Amino acid sequence: MNRTRFLVVTAAVHLLLAAWVRRDADARGIDPSPWDAVTLFAGVVGVAGYRRSR
Repeated sequence: MNRTRFLVVTAAVHLLLAAWVRRDADARGIDPSPWDAVTLFAGVVGVAGYRRSR
């Protein structure tokens, strides 16, 4: 039960982070597609890379 909950929460956080990155990249006129993929797979590391590059 705990493992399932952990996986669901982790997936939800990755999706929320990817949505934030997409919205921010669109607002800045940057192509969000590569950052979506990085954020979905790497989570917080992807967001950190995006923030560093913008």
